[in-house]
Parts: sequence; structure tokens; C-alpha cells
Amino acid sequence: MRSSQARVAARGLAAVLTLCAYAGMVGNTRAEPTPPTFSESSSSDVAKLYDAVIETIDKVFYDPKLLQQIEWKTRTNNVRPSVLAARSTEDAVRQINGLLSELRTSHTALFTPDDYDYYILLDIVGAGANGAGLMARRFWGNAPYYPGIGIFTRRIGERHFVDGIFEGSPADHAGLKYGDELLSVDGRPYSPIAAFRGKVGAPVAVEFRRHAEAAPQRLDILVVPIRPTTAFSSATEASARVIERDGRRIGYIHIWASHESNSFKAALVKLDPDRSERWLFPTIAADGRTLVVESPGGENLDSGDAPRPLDFLIVDMRGRVGGNIAVAKAFLEAMDPGARDYFGAWRSSDRSDSTPGARTPTRPQQFRGRSALLINEHTRSAAEIMAFGYQHSSFGPVVGTQSAGAVLSGSLFVMPGDLLLYVAVSGHTFDSQRIEGAGVTPDHRVEQPLPYAAGDDPVLEAAVELLAKQELR
Repeated sequence: MRSSQARVAARGLAAVLTLCAYAGMVGNTRAEPTPPTFSESSSSDVAKLYDAVIETIDKVFYDPKLLQQIEWKTRTNNVRPSVLAARSTEDAVRQINGLLSELRTSHTALFTPDDYDYYILLDIVGAGANGAGLMARRFWGNAPYYPGIGIFTRRIGERHFVDGIFEGSPADHAGLKYGDELLSVDGRPYSPIAAFRGKVGAPVAVEFRRHAEAAPQRLDILVVPIRPTTAFSSATEASARVIERDGRRIGYIHIWASHESNSFKAALVKLDPDRSERWLFPTIAADGRTLVVESPGGENLDSGDAPRPLDFLIVDMRGRVGGNIAVAKAFLEAMDPGARDYFGAWRSSDRSDSTPGARTPTRPQQFRGRSALLINEHTRSAAEIMAFGYQHSSFGPVVGTQSAGAVLSGSLFVMPGDLLLYVAVSGHTFDSQRIEGAGVTPDHRVEQPLPYAAGDDPVLEAAVELLAKQELR
């Protein structure tokens, strides 16, 4: 049996490694490159950007008939003079995205380095051979990353609100909450990416307001280089926890992205007290060294005080991106191996999940009929496929609000000025049903208000109440 000091030390090491994991394999964080400015551009630069966007859509967009129906060529010719007259690249991008929105198609938009999705898509989807130059210019040969504190925000009018917090991130440890209004960073107006540039490795003063009429508060929060794939996986594993309600033990896991399934499986291992061996997971430290450490929570493996198994499981699919369709299948298979049969109806050419590293349980608990799934407008693409399969395989209730209805496959293209164009290149059906534009409808609709929510989560609370009242099998 381990001593209490050893347990505390193990938890401390796990916390340090969790924070380091956000850097992924970025390397020397003090050598953060300063990206070129792109706010002011000549009309010739904007013309090159606009023409490249339109040419790419013409060549690769998945539905040429739709382009004909909306008279795309006529529309693009009419919009061109206004885009070329834009005062800045930001204004030009806004107009171009307005034009692209007329396609009413997901996986189709233009992104700048001031957008979270710029880095997320570059890391998860990749820009292929034509992205090599961009990687060299913007990241000095490292993996895609951006400076941040581990949050997502949503702009409502002129105000920015915390719309998501990575579990285990600097923002999470500092105490920011969902719904907080962000006022400034180091005394300057908040912005998602630019506010943290040049500050990796140092704390910033974040001023925020938790309630509408409250006085501003301040937190000093460390800025870290966030590699999306690593941060998503780290946060998913760190999210695992047990909620006690009316004598029931309810596990909770928040899946941030569907780019790999091992973090979800590792979270299940953390929640499963009935395991006879220690599970080891390779972790990449900030200096690039590979460390092998015991999975967090493993200190109870031989202590004799392990709690009883979970009664239920809540899977939170309110992440930010989709990913790989095969990973959506792997999520359900991790909850019930019999789920693989249902996914045979999916028509897709996606590669299977082959992420190396984590080991999976040899005796997984089966949670079909003993679980709930949380969704909202951020549940998209492969995450929606998981939700659709979950609902139609009778795993349990789906709680929240309508999913995004964004189920196409997209490819990423580098545009002039190192902007990124995401284009839908293929569509899918599932059991002859089309989720694109429709989404997944929850069994129990529960809203989660954002402004000044102070961290409240009525969707999770509703799911806990549903499961706590359910008869045990």
C-alpha cells in the first residue's frame, strides 16, 4: 500500500504532465515565432486570395449541381468588386465567408491565424503537400499550435464569453468558468489568439466578470503552446470523474474531438476500479522526452479501498470538432463491443483509428442501457455520427440541444497570405439517412445558457437526474 505522501506526489506529477501535454511536441516554447501581420493588404493581394478561393471551390466542391442551382459563377462575379474594395484582409475574409455561407454547406469556410479552427484543422485534417511551406513559415517545422490558456470563447455582440474550458488546462486550474465574460488580457481587449501571442511560458492578467452587474475580477493564468490534437486528448482523459447521486455512482467523460479513441479508453480505465494490472501510458514532455507514467488514479489499484463499479456512464460529446468516422465507431465499441454490427451501415472510406500508445481494458464494462449522451451545436461531423449510432442502438437517452448537422468530409487548402480554406469534398448517408443539415435531435431537450452562467451545466444535471432515477440492472 502506498503512503499518502507518495499518492500526493503521484497526483502532482500527473498534474504537471497534464499541463505539459498541451505543448505536445512543440519543443522550445521560448522560441515562439511571431506570425506576419495580415490586417492590411493591397487590392492585388486580396484579388489573389479571392480568385484562389473561388477557383478552389469550382474545382473540388462536392456538389457541382448546387453551384449551378445558385448560379455560383454569376454570384462570385457580382461580389468580387466589393471584396477587392475591402479595407483590410479581415473585412475581405468576412465578405468571402458571407459568400461561402450561401452554399449552406458545412465544412466550407475561410480561416485566418486569429481563428481557433485554423490550428485545429491544420493539426487534425492537415493541408497535405501544399501545407509544407506554411508549416515552415509559421511554426518553424513544429506541429501546429497556438498560444492560449485552454479555453474557447463565443462572441455575443461586442462581448466575449467562455464557451469551453479544457479540463486540466491552465484556465481550468486557475478557476475560470463557463459563461465568464472576458474583459481584457494584460490590460488590452480580449481576443482569442492575438491576446496571447508572444507570451508563451509567462502568466497573463485575465480580467473577467462572472455576473452581469458584478465588479471585474482578475486571475493570473499561464500561457502555453496548445497543440489541438494533444490538448483534446489530454482534456478528455483529464475529464474522467465520478458523480455520486442517490446512491448511484455515475461516471463522466468529456470527449473533445473524434480524432482518436485511446484517450476515451484511458478515461474508462480511470473510472473502472476492477482492474488487475497497472496501465502505463506514454506521455510526451515539453522538452520532447517520452515519459512513461502510471495512469492517474492508479494509486488505488493495490490499496484495497477501491470503490464499487460504476452504475452508469455519461459521455459528453459537446466538444469542438469532428474527426474520424472510424473513431466514432470505436467510442461505441469501447462502451459495448456489440456496437460494431450497427456501424456496418455507414458508407465511408475513412481510415481506421490507428493512434499508437495507450493500452485498452481487456474486460470493458458494457454501458448499453446504462448511459446518457450529451450533445449541442458544437457536436459535429464524426461526433454526430457517434451520437446518431448511440441513439439508434438504444444505448440510452440523448440530452441537450440539436447537433450541428455538419456531416460531410472536408479537405484543407492553403490560400495566399497563409490563410486556410476548408472545402466539403464528399457527402455521406447513414442507413439511407442524411444527417447533413438536419443533425441529431435529443431525446430530452435541455438548454445551457451561456452569458454569466457561472459554470452551471443544466444539461449535465438533467442527465444525472435521469440516470439516478433509473432502475439498476
